[in-house]
Amino acid sequence: MESNSMTSDHSAYVTHWDPTFLTCKGAKNGGKEQKEYPRYCVIILNQPIENKRQIINVCNGAWRIIYADGGANRIFHTARTDDEEKVLAPDIICGDFDSLENEAADYFANNYDTAIVKDGNQNKTDLQKSLRQTKNFASSDDDKNDVSAVVFGGIGGRFDHGFSQLHHLFQENVDADYAFPGRIYLVNTESICFLLDKGLNHIKIPLGPGLFGQSVGIIPLGRPSLLTTDGLEWNLTRQITEIGGLMSTSNHIKREWIEIDTSERVLLTIELDPTEA
Repeated sequence: MESNSMTSDHSAYVTHWDPTFLTCKGAKNGGKEQKEYPRYCVIILNQPIENKRQIINVCNGAWRIIYADGGANRIFHTARTDDEEKVLAPDIICGDFDSLENEAADYFANNYDTAIVKDGNQNKTDLQKSLRQTKNFASSDDDKNDVSAVVFGGIGGRFDHGFSQLHHLFQENVDADYAFPGRIYLVNTESICFLLDKGLNHIKIPLGPGLFGQSVGIIPLGRPSLLTTDGLEWNLTRQITEIGGLMSTSNHIKREWIEIDTSERVLLTIELDPTEA
């Protein structure tokens, strides 16, 4: 990392991020034995599969795989080789099963011992139920209790569904009743997004084929945030950003490590380079 780091106005604590494992190249260079990357669970929601190769690459290094209700149908009806199917095989299918097809449930249960876990609580979404299952996995592990969730199908499709998933990012990190032990990444074909912590954040964003594109956005969804950035084409210095006011969207990454100092949790979006590495 470059040495001209900023001094945080809000906390002496620095949060480090390296989402490279979510890129085509990073995922293929990772795998279950890659110690550099975090332990993570892949959650597949009930949305069209537009990035099968990316899902396969990321699932190859996953600690657990969960299909949320009709997400099982999406994979079941997607053409795949035997090797691809082994990588994609879920540990759990969970939800209220209002959309799960019996044929898909029986197939995965019979061929891969997938657990079928029904949760009929109508006050919880499929994502919340899947995060609870991820948390249960982590809590039963004697090794450690830190695990991230990588969610496919969380952004894209219907706007109300997309906003619901963004809402859960804040809820899972703020509401103690829904506390989640790790980070949550939402992934689609073109980008990833996740919540930055308050204070100083160092984020590794390597550019290039199969890695990241140059575009980045910092979205203050919860409340106005005082931002200072370094490593972007258009940096901010103690600038108030808010919905309806100034926002840093379509900014450009100028070096591998960027720094964002924020007074509130903000959503970071990063463009993916779709090149298959």
